[in-house]
Amino acid sequence: MAVERRVERRMAATRERLASAALALFTKQGIYDTTVEEVTEAADVGKGTFYQHFPSKTAIIRHLLHEGFDELLNQCRREVRSVATARERVERLLGAQFRFFGKRRDLLILFHQVRGLIKLQPKDARFLQKEYERYIHFLATELTTSFEGRRYTEETIRQMACAMAGFVTGYLSYLVILGLKTDRATELDISTRIFLEGVVERTQ
Repeated sequence: MAVERRVERRMAATRERLASAALALFTKQGIYDTTVEEVTEAADVGKGTFYQHFPSKTAIIRHLLHEGFDELLNQCRREVRSVATARERVERLLGAQFRFFGKRRDLLILFHQVRGLIKLQPKDARFLQKEYERYIHFLATELTTSFEGRRYTEETIRQMACAMAGFVTGYLSYLVILGLKTDRATELDISTRIFLEGVVERTQ
């Protein structure tokens, strides 16, 4: 039993090393230009070891996407607990996403790249798309809770969720692309007010 646990810990550590190496390379040089060989070299393991954990490069991308969305959604859940008003709930939900991506620019870049991959490689799209659907479903559920008592169709709520996700990641992606340096508190205040006034205030 002890031997089995040691083997499991070693395998988990190797898997994490591969994932960390892949994310660093995807952030630096992109998912298209990064090869499995480069990932294994960066992780200091053999190519055969990679395939023991991930059947393809797309598989490790999906793993990183899943783990990244788990981190993001868990942070959002923590930050929207015990809020009283719809505006406050939406504000916290927005703030949680901005703060998360502010710290995890590597995941912001990954999420941005994978959206393009879904369009360019449709045969792999369904598996990757499910992670984005999970994100949108979470936001839609939170918005439904925020607007409890108001009658919105499921489609309208889903559109609001897509608008929120696109607003957060699109806004931050352009800051990265343009290399803009802004004051974090001011950036969060301005961007949050834009969304709140454009969506929340109009629905009240």
